[in-house]
Amino acid sequence: MDFKDFREGIISLALMIFLFSLTFMIASILMGPYINLKTEDRDFIIILNTINLIFSLYYLTEGLRLEHILRLDDKHIIKFGKRIAIISLLYIPHLFLMGSLLFRQLPNLQNLIILLILLLELCLFGVIMKEVYDLLFLEESDRKLELNKNRKMYVEQEK
Repeated sequence: MDFKDFREGIISLALMIFLFSLTFMIASILMGPYINLKTEDRDFIIILNTINLIFSLYYLTEGLRLEHILRLDDKHIIKFGKRIAIISLLYIPHLFLMGSLLFRQLPNLQNLIILLILLLELCLFGVIMKEVYDLLFLEESDRKLELNKNRKMYVEQEK
């Protein structure tokens, strides 16, 4: 995957997830009595969205640091790929827990927001796994060729 596409994709998806999760959490707190939201549902939504905020901030910082990491040696880029893969694997149970909100008796608007957040999370997960595959599981010659092409195109161009 192209460096610029991955960087922009991870930053924009993480930012969108952050904004939608924060909005969903605040709306669940403020509008809870008006939409007849049970307290255990509200607390579950708050916990899941807090976890979502933490993960999206992590991905946002990784996306912002990506330009610096690309300038380093290949071993640092591979460490980056391993690190982001492990964090993404820890993110999978959250996807299932967020999906379990759809089986609760929540209002339709909240179900729509949950579906939107899930779609964004799946897109983020897909983008990350594609880049992890490119960094870790491609042959070494193909990986070096791709990294050198991205370095010449984006890093050396800015100097």
